[in-house]
Amino acid sequence: MNLNACPSTLQISRIDFTDFSYAVSPDRDIILDDTFRNSIARHGFLHPPIIRETDSGTYVIVTGRKRLFAFRSLYPEASACCCLIIPREVPDIDVYSVLLEDIRISRQLTAVEKALLLEKISPLVDVEYIVNEFLPRMDLPPDPFHIRQSLVLLELEEPIIHAIHRGVVHDSVARDIFSLPAADRMALFHIMTSLRLSVSYQKKLVTTCREIASREQKNIAELLESQEASSILNHREANPPQKTKNLMAWLSHKHMPRSSQAEAEFAGFIAAMKLPGKVTIQHTPFFENDAVTLSITFANRKSLQDAWEEIKNAIQENDD
Repeated sequence: MNLNACPSTLQISRIDFTDFSYAVSPDRDIILDDTFRNSIARHGFLHPPIIRETDSGTYVIVTGRKRLFAFRSLYPEASACCCLIIPREVPDIDVYSVLLEDIRISRQLTAVEKALLLEKISPLVDVEYIVNEFLPRMDLPPDPFHIRQSLVLLELEEPIIHAIHRGVVHDSVARDIFSLPAADRMALFHIMTSLRLSVSYQKKLVTTCREIASREQKNIAELLESQEASSILNHREANPPQKTKNLMAWLSHKHMPRSSQAEAEFAGFIAAMKLPGKVTIQHTPFFENDAVTLSITFANRKSLQDAWEEIKNAIQENDD
């Protein structure tokens, strides 16, 4: 594909900063940090913004919006800047291909950016073209299923979409809660973001809440807005990690009360044993039976050999 594009000096007044036709980020506010601003001030555009010419004689930003905002704020008296201009006769699908390539040379697209890009190019070409030409470059398997999986994210509430884009909510978790009622989604989302849960905790929260709510025949929102949950989440002296630990412990107890009771009793048993630091005792998974495993850590093989006779005799006496 030859776009016949080259860096050119362009009047800033001809750039439409309000047009987000090619934007694949859900963010509309441009935040200029000092590092970025200082880089532009020192060296200008090391990588020119890419602009698309329109039939009306104006220009639309394809990539580099932040760079252009920084330049305009640093040099308000400047009337022109250097941009890479894509001619208006270039098909839109090729413009999006350039946009994708421009992002890929510096970073990976977020799950939301992938979804927004797929949403924009879907009306332009057939599915087969997207599968073969775009999905591999977006680090997605070449299968139409992944187009649908991506587009699902855009049907979620706007705060959730922005949280996925920022990496606060994992996209796999977002897809998992898509089928839930909106109130349940937002209740889970509030906890994930306020406690800054890791991906594993996000998944555990969703799975556990689903099963408890189903068993108790109530909504997840009701469960998480209960007095017990609220007392944990609104505790004034607890920090987010402590709230997370207490909330997950409460949910685990509601989810598997017998296992939680057995775990507490086992912890008391271990405490009473007053084990030295190099000795541990483990129970069978889910307390399937009463067997326990004693583990002793030795500094080296010689230490084990020196202690082995006493250990062997103790085991034999126990068997007798």
